[in-house]
Amino acid sequence: MSTRETVVFLICAVGTLAMSTGAFGLLAAFNRQSRGTRWAVPLVLLYSAGIVLNVAALTLAGTWYLAVPMALMLVPAEVALRRHGIGRRVDLSHFK
Repeated sequence: MSTRETVVFLICAVGTLAMSTGAFGLLAAFNRQSRGTRWAVPLVLLYSAGIVLNVAALTLAGTWYLAVPMALMLVPAEVALRRHGIGRRVDLSHFK
């Protein structure tokens, strides 16, 4: 096993751990169980970081064709953050 394979394995391991832990926040945001609290937002961000780490590791390994569909897993994270009010467009109509 080369050093490159070891690095890819470690990055994938950290990314998978972060993704599976952050999925709890993603599910809570979709089910609206965490209204009024902000504990789900860091978990959704952890899920997103796990996806990005896995995509980076798969790209580093040379299997970009496996990383592309995994990058689409970021779409539900964006929806979950919008349900919590993060990333909404600011109303600037009062500025003239």
